[in-house]
Parts: sequence; C-alpha cells; structure tokens
Amino acid sequence: MPRAFLSLGSNLGNRLEYLRAAVKALRGSPQIEVLAVSRIYETEPVEVGESQPEYLNCAIEVRCEMPAVELMRFCQGVESALGRERKGERAPRTLDIDLLVFGREVLDTLDLVVPHPGVTRAFNLRGLADIDPDLYIPGYGVVRELLAKAELSGIRELEGEELC
Repeated sequence: MPRAFLSLGSNLGNRLEYLRAAVKALRGSPQIEVLAVSRIYETEPVEVGESQPEYLNCAIEVRCEMPAVELMRFCQGVESALGRERKGERAPRTLDIDLLVFGREVLDTLDLVVPHPGVTRAFNLRGLADIDPDLYIPGYGVVRELLAKAELSGIRELEGEELC
C-alpha cells in the first residue's frame, strides 16, 4: 500500500474542530490507516485576492488501499460532509483536504494533479517536515531541502493543540 500525504486546512468557523473531524473521518475508513499527523500551524492565507481569516493547517501521512483518485474523492466527501461549499478555488472554507503526495506517482489529469501544485507552499513543507523531512516529492526534491529555502514568515505553530 502506498504512503500518501494530505494537507488539511480550515479558515472558517471552529477551525480546530474541523481539522479534528477530518482526522476522525480518515481514521474511520477501513481503507485508510492514519500513520502520522504533523503539528498544527496557523498561517496567513496565500495566493488569495481578498482579505480572509487565517488558516489552521497540518499534514497527515496515511496508507491506503485505494488509487489516488479514489482517495481524493473520499477526501472531497469528507469536506462536503463537514460543510464545505465550493465557491471557488481561493474562497474561504470550513475544510480543505489536498492530496499532496501519493507514493512516487506523478499524475496530471483533468481530475487530479499529484504531486499537488501547492506541495511546496511553506505551510505544507513545514507539516511534511514534521512527519518525514527526508520525504522525496517527485519532480521537486526532498522536503528538508525545500523547507530550507522556503519563506516561513506568516506561519506559527499552534502551541498545546494536537489532532489525535
């Protein structure tokens, strides 16, 4: 079974509870095994045009018995169940789950791009480094090396909170 890495983010409502509910949903799937969860980071919104609330972000490592596109669809179902409304790619959201890395696969279809185009955003690299700093991201490089070059301002660890 391939290792996959997901990015979870929320910037609406009770952000921490949305992240906790997403982890619980992932753990509840018989086809998904949650292996590790990064620390939680509060981050300024990136690549958005309008003012938005700050995000809570984390990364999760899973092992799954389904292809990448099915994992993505499962994650979209979790987003929907937790109240995500699809108002556009850059809109605020209760929950966003991105499939960052799926084993060593490289996919570029209408439905799915893996590694995710945002995998090298600093908050994603920070979360991935918590889990596996030596992770190789196909086409990009090793997390530790990418993080060393990343601009980390605007990213703060949320002290004393965990997603169990």
